[in-house]
This record gives sequence, structure tokens and C-alpha cells, in this order.
Amino acid sequence: MYTMKVQYVIAFCIVAVVGIPLEDGKWHPYKYGDSGKYIPNDEGKYIHIPNPYIHLDNPYDGGFGPYSHDYEPYVGEATVQDQYRLVLTAPKDIPFYKDGYYKNNGIKIIRQKHNYKEDKYDFDFETENKIRAEEKAILKNPNTIDEGIASTGFYEYIGPDGFMYRVDYTADENGFRPKVRRLETPYSGKWILEKVN
Repeated sequence: MYTMKVQYVIAFCIVAVVGIPLEDGKWHPYKYGDSGKYIPNDEGKYIHIPNPYIHLDNPYDGGFGPYSHDYEPYVGEATVQDQYRLVLTAPKDIPFYKDGYYKNNGIKIIRQKHNYKEDKYDFDFETENKIRAEEKAILKNPNTIDEGIASTGFYEYIGPDGFMYRVDYTADENGFRPKVRRLETPYSGKWILEKVN
């Protein structure tokens, strides 16, 4: 009985040793060929199955036929609601545009400053009839063929409609570039809604 147990133990050890694979966690170059490089095979390779798109010409017409653009604007049904339009009221009494204002009074300069130097200048002034101007300039690229003046500034005045017109500008090697704005003043007319019907 004892010998039988020993025989079983010996048989078990032999089976265990013979059954262990050679994979011991180390890299063995003979496993991948003589050079030690990976040798690819087709296992897991993607195989493309063609499935081309087939267009079915069956456009949706919504039951009303193909779309055609209507160039006439939509005119809704007449409504009984009040309708308004935007109207500019007449300007208020502008003293600067009355007859004889310039002849009798002349125009007074109420503020004037200027500063002129060899390589820059600036000035600003304002008159009693609300004309204002300001400019600042510098000499660019002095003593070269590209020498020139670059300036920025604005001028503004009240027009006969009572609005102030302001022109902000830049003048340099790229030319004169103005931006014009029309601003409301106490003299200008106002936009109001006027009932049409």
C-alpha cells in the first residue's frame, strides 16, 4: 500500500513536469523564427465585403408636386389692427441757420489750442455754432523716401436738419479713411410712430 502511494506520487510528478509548457515568461527567439522577428499571419485580418450604395430616384413631393419658388411676396389677409409708420419730425428752431445769423454776429471761436513741433502736431477748436475739430499727427519714417505724416482726428457740425454729423478719420500711407456718424441733438427732429389708418 505504501509503495502504491509512492507510485502515485511519482506518476503525478512526472505528469506535472511533462505537462508544463515551455512558456516561462521569458522571450524565446526560436518561437518566432530564427531571426527573432515577428512573423505575421492572417489570423484576425479584416476582410472587406463590398456593399455599394444604390441610389433610388424617388423624390418626396409631399403630394403637391415638385417645389417651385414663388417670387410674389406673401400678402396676408387684411386686419383691423392699427398700422403705424416711423416718421421723422421737423427739426426744432436751429439758431445757427436763421437768416442773418452769420452776417450780423460772425462766428466766434470759443476754444482753440494748437501745438506744433518738428516731428508732430496737434490742434483742436470749437466755434459757437457747434463746429468742432481735433487732429493729432506724427512724422513717420523721417529722412527716408517713405517719409510722411500719419494723422487721426475728427470734425463735426450741426446740419440744417438738426442732426450732428461727425467724421472720424485716419490719414496715413494707406490714404484717407473716414467714418461718418449722424447723431441726435436737442435741435434734431425725433423719430415717432404715426398712425396710418
